[in-house]
Amino acid sequence: MLNMNRIACGLFCLGFLPVVCAPSLQAQTNNPADGVTVKGEEVYCIRGEQLEVLTDNLKLSSDIEVKTNGYFKVGNGQERKLEEGQVLRRDGWLLNRDGSVWPVFDYVAMKEGKVIVVRDGRAETLTAPTTFPGNLKIAPDGTCVYPNGSSARLVDGQLFRLDGTSIPAKDTVTLKNGRVVVQKSGTLISLTPSQIMGMNDGTRVRGDGSIMNRDGTITQLREGQTVLIEGAASAH
Repeated sequence: MLNMNRIACGLFCLGFLPVVCAPSLQAQTNNPADGVTVKGEEVYCIRGEQLEVLTDNLKLSSDIEVKTNGYFKVGNGQERKLEEGQVLRRDGWLLNRDGSVWPVFDYVAMKEGKVIVVRDGRAETLTAPTTFPGNLKIAPDGTCVYPNGSSARLVDGQLFRLDGTSIPAKDTVTLKNGRVVVQKSGTLISLTPSQIMGMNDGTRVRGDGSIMNRDGTITQLREGQTVLIEGAASAH
């Protein structure tokens, strides 16, 4: 088993078969959804490794609502469409079929040496020094002045809400079509079968799909499975 203290949010296998049913309101209350996904023409609610057809609009969290047509909205933001195979998680992260994972709420991030600002799912590269709500100041080169006056240079994979609140980053490991792909510090990297990669939290991933945890345990990924683990630590 994976060390759950270091797994950011557990496992998702995108290849499982759906369980088609219409759960009662009581059942949804007692067993809240882990996420929502789209397969074919249907929108499904995820509970563990089971899928249930979404028959009513779902309040996935306090600020995320998903409609039966696959559109979702975060707070008062604009509606966005959940694409085939994507998984919208209850914690506000969107897992894509390629194994990449990013928040659905607005954020600023350092990605491949560039500062990007994402609002309602639309990303723009920061082109001028900007002061965000909460007095977070960031320049295009990644120089950052925090609300408390301290400064630092952002590193790849580092994330903030637009009010300056730090977001714990997530890395992923995915086994797809027999190949292992990791997202590390915001960048997707495909591993060769013999390659070993060290992740930000100390986990070591092999190109054969095995994950070596810091406690010495080893887990073998299943085809189509994605594991989320702790990403780059915040510099602030």
